[in-house]
Amino acid sequence: MEAFLRYFRPRSTGLRLWLALSFGALAIALVGVLAWRVERVATDKLQEDIGLRLQTRAQALAGRLDRGLFERLNDMRALALMPMLDDPAGSEDALRDLFDLMQLNYPDYVWIGVADADGRVQIANRGLLEGADVSQRPWFVGARREPYVGDLHDAQMLSKLVPGPGGEALRLVDVAAPIHDSHGVVTGVLGAHLSWHWAEGLRQDQMAANDPVEVFFLNAAGEVIMGPDGIRGQVLQVPSARAVRQGKRGALLETWPDGEAYLTGYVPTQGYESYAGLGWTVLVRKQARQAFEPVQELRREIFVAAIVVTVLFLALGTLMARRIGAPLHALSLAARRIQAREPGAAFPPERGYREARELTLALRGLVDDLTQHERELTDMTASLEQRVRERTQALSEANAQLEVLAMTDALTGLSNRRHFGDQLARETTRAAETGRPLSLLTMDIDRFKAINDQHGHPAGDAVLRRVALLLEEQVRGSDLLARIGGEEFAVLAVDTGLIEANQLAERLRAAIENAGSIAVGHASIEVTISLGVVTRRIQVGELARAPERLLAAADDALYRAKRNGRNRVEVAPG
Repeated sequence: MEAFLRYFRPRSTGLRLWLALSFGALAIALVGVLAWRVERVATDKLQEDIGLRLQTRAQALAGRLDRGLFERLNDMRALALMPMLDDPAGSEDALRDLFDLMQLNYPDYVWIGVADADGRVQIANRGLLEGADVSQRPWFVGARREPYVGDLHDAQMLSKLVPGPGGEALRLVDVAAPIHDSHGVVTGVLGAHLSWHWAEGLRQDQMAANDPVEVFFLNAAGEVIMGPDGIRGQVLQVPSARAVRQGKRGALLETWPDGEAYLTGYVPTQGYESYAGLGWTVLVRKQARQAFEPVQELRREIFVAAIVVTVLFLALGTLMARRIGAPLHALSLAARRIQAREPGAAFPPERGYREARELTLALRGLVDDLTQHERELTDMTASLEQRVRERTQALSEANAQLEVLAMTDALTGLSNRRHFGDQLARETTRAAETGRPLSLLTMDIDRFKAINDQHGHPAGDAVLRRVALLLEEQVRGSDLLARIGGEEFAVLAVDTGLIEANQLAERLRAAIENAGSIAVGHASIEVTISLGVVTRRIQVGELARAPERLLAAADDALYRAKRNGRNRVEVAPG
C-alpha cells in the first residue's frame, strides 16, 4: 500500500500518468457539461411538447362539444322558421315524420317536440309526451325569450318512457328556440332533448386512442359531470380546475385527490360563433410517470452516451499519454495561442524526438474529436426539433380533415346545412358591401314521402344521391350546392340577377325531369322537383336578418310551386 501511495507522489509520478489523468478529467468535465446541457434543453422541450399535446387534445374536445351544441341549436333555430310551424296542428303528420327523420339521422336526439304558447306539447317524435304540460320546464321558460341551451341534468318526464344507454340513468342537454308568427309574437316553443351519450363517446375515443388519457368534463360550478364513476358528482379542487375558473388554459403537473401525480391539460369551453357556451371545463390528464416516460428514456440515452463518450476519451487520453514526450515550452506557447484564438495559431510541426511528435498529433486529434462530438450533439437536437414539427403538422392535417367532414353531408357528398348557413351569412355580408345581387334557390323532391313509404328508405337514399349528382352537373362553378334538409336542396348563386337565377332554376328542374326514371332494385321511380327562387340586393341595415329572410322567401316560393302543381319554378316577389 505504501509503495502504491509513493507512486502517486508528485516527484514519483511520471509525465505520462499525469497527462493521462489530466486528459481523463478534462474529458469527464467536458462531456458532463455538454451532456447536462443537452439533457436540460431536450428534456424541457420534450416536457413542454407533452404538456402542449395534452392541452391541444383538451382544446379539440372542448371545440367539438361547443360545435356540437351550436349545430343542434342551429337545427332548432332553422326548424322554428319553417312555415308549417305556424299551424302545427295542420301539419301534424309532416312534423312528426320530420322529427322522426331527424332522430333517425342523429340518434342522440332523445326527444323533439313543439309546445304551444301555454306550454302544452302538441306534436313530438313517436308521440312522446304529447299533451304534457312543460310550461315550468327551464327550456320552455328560457326559449320563450331567445334560443336556449340548458346545462346537463337528469331526465325527469322522459325517464320512464326512454331507457338510458346501457341501463344507466338518462342524462340530457336541452336545446330550444321560440316560434314567432308573422307579427313577431311567440306562438310556441320548438325544443329537443339531447342524450349526453354523444359526449361520453368523445371521451371514450380519447381513452381508447394510441396514446390513452383520462378525460373529465366539469360544469360551471366545478362539479365533475363526466369522468370515472368514483369521482363523478364531486367538485374538483385541483390546481388545473382553479386555473380554468380564473380564465386560464394550459398544462401543469399536479397531485390529485388519489395521491397520484398527473400531467393535466386544461381548457374552458368558450362557445362557438353565436352560441355563448355553458362555461364547462375539459381536463385531460395522464399519470406523470407515463406522461414523462419519453423524458426518462431520453435521459437514460444521454447518460449512456455520456458514459460511452467519457470512456472513449479516457482511453484516448491514456493512449496519448503513452506517446507524449515533446518540448513542453513549445507546446505550452502553442496551446496559449490557440486558447487565445490568435489568427494562424497552431501546434508546431512534428519535430524532435518521438514523444514531441506524438503529443502534437494527439492534441490535434483531441480538438478534432471534440468538434465532431459537438456537431453530433447539435444534429441530435435538430433531429428532435424536426420530430416535434412533423407531429405538429400531422395534428394540423388531422384537424383539417375533421373540418372537411364537419362541412359535408354524409349521404350525398354535398355541403351540409351548417356549411351552407355559414356561406350564406358570408355572402350576404359581401353582397351588402359590393351592392351586387344575391340569389337563393331552394328545391324539394316532389312526393318524396311517398317514395319512402312505397319503396323504403334505401330507395329514398338512392333517389337523393341521384338527384344530388344531376344537380351538381348543372350548377356553375361559382354556385354553392348543399343538402339542407331531408329531401331539400339549396343553391347559393352569388353576383346573380333574377333572370339568370330563374334560368338556372329552370335548367335544374329540366335536368331532373329529362333524366328519366331512376331504377332502384326492380322498381322504376319517376322523380321531379319544385323550386323557389329569390333574388335580393342586401342593404347594410338588413344584415342581421338577411339570411333568414332569404331562406324564408325562397321557401315561400317553393311551397307556392308545390301548391301550383309541382315540377315547376316559382319566383319570390320583390
